Amino acid sequence: MTNTLLKAFKTIEETADDVLELISKFVDVNTFFLAKNDKKEVNIVRAYNRDDVVLPTGFETLYRDSF
Repeated sequence: MTNTLLKAFKTIEETADDVLELISKFVDVNTFFLAKNDKKEVNIVRAYNRDDVVLPTGFETLYRDSF
C-alpha cells in the first residue's frame, strides 16, 4: 500500500518554502530563514519576513561576518 500522505520534494528551495510557510503559522516572529553554511560563506536559501524585510532570500555573506 502506498502512503499518499507524504509529499515528495524535488529541491531544497521547494522544501524550504513549505517549511517556512508552516512555521509562520505557529511562530510569531518577523524573520526566520533556511541557510547553507560551509564555514566560509553563508547563503540564505529562503527567508520569511512577516512585515519588514530584514533578510532577503538569496542574501550571501562571509561566514566570519555572520553573527
